[in-house]
Amino acid sequence: MAVPDGWLGPDRNFLGIEEPWCHPSRAGVYVLPAPYEHTSSYVLGSDRGPASIIEASQQVELYDETLGCEPYREWGGVATAAPLTLGGRVDRDAVEAIEAFVRPHVEPGRFLLTLTGEHTGALGAIRAHAKRHPDLCVVQIDAHGDLRQAYRNNPFSHASVMARVVEDGLPLVQVGIRSISPEEIDLINRTKRIATFFASKILDPSGPYEGRAARWVPEVVKACTGPVYLTFDCDGLDASLVPALGTPEPGGLGWYDTLALVSALAKGPGIIGMDVSEIAPIEGFVAPQFTVARLIYRILGLVGTAGNRDR
Repeated sequence: MAVPDGWLGPDRNFLGIEEPWCHPSRAGVYVLPAPYEHTSSYVLGSDRGPASIIEASQQVELYDETLGCEPYREWGGVATAAPLTLGGRVDRDAVEAIEAFVRPHVEPGRFLLTLTGEHTGALGAIRAHAKRHPDLCVVQIDAHGDLRQAYRNNPFSHASVMARVVEDGLPLVQVGIRSISPEEIDLINRTKRIATFFASKILDPSGPYEGRAARWVPEVVKACTGPVYLTFDCDGLDASLVPALGTPEPGGLGWYDTLALVSALAKGPGIIGMDVSEIAPIEGFVAPQFTVARLIYRILGLVGTAGNRDR
């Protein structure tokens, strides 16, 4: 059963898996690359992030030693779409194109992973999921608030993407924030739909949660008002784990804290979809994108084994 046009075969797909496990007719996971970059304000190259993650994923061991299974098999396979070609579309037009790319695939029993460049691309994927799941709650792992009404006069800047989510009426839970403006703090204080967990409070050993995931993760889960859409800006992780970023910040989430959070979300409100953004590959240095690919595969395993596939 050959992979149909518009989908990537074993030599090019996420994880490099063989047929029939990469065929969209059977796969429970779809990987949707949407390599968008237009407003990056520091390091450029996030549009190359999706391809770098897919390439690195082909070196990931398919057996997960902590879950005791091969997650791609538990899902019935993982299919990878050919990358979206934006043809020069930017800002609102790009967001709408990404939404149109994702929306037809949002179906019960299927988990979508959208790989984008700058974080703005996530907005299209979030809106596609919200059309199907109006009660969803967006959980944002990120170093930055991304709540400016506009940045450099652009309301579709990567620094404004979560402001658009809040405007859409969606509840927002932010985790790992450690770079934010007074304008954004004011919005957080004025808006009941936003719950923000600052890195300094949840990760600093001198903070109220003593840096222990067991103490703060339940508070994040409690803040979720419905099934979770996870929007994962890679700079939410500590830059020592993933330094290939458009806007790196020290003091972020560690590997095991991140997995503890994802596991709790999957077992609690459930995770119905996710996106990954802001990897800006460094030539000759593959560790960052491999780390992200490995993390994605573990997340797929945690979501699948928690029974989220039925949502």
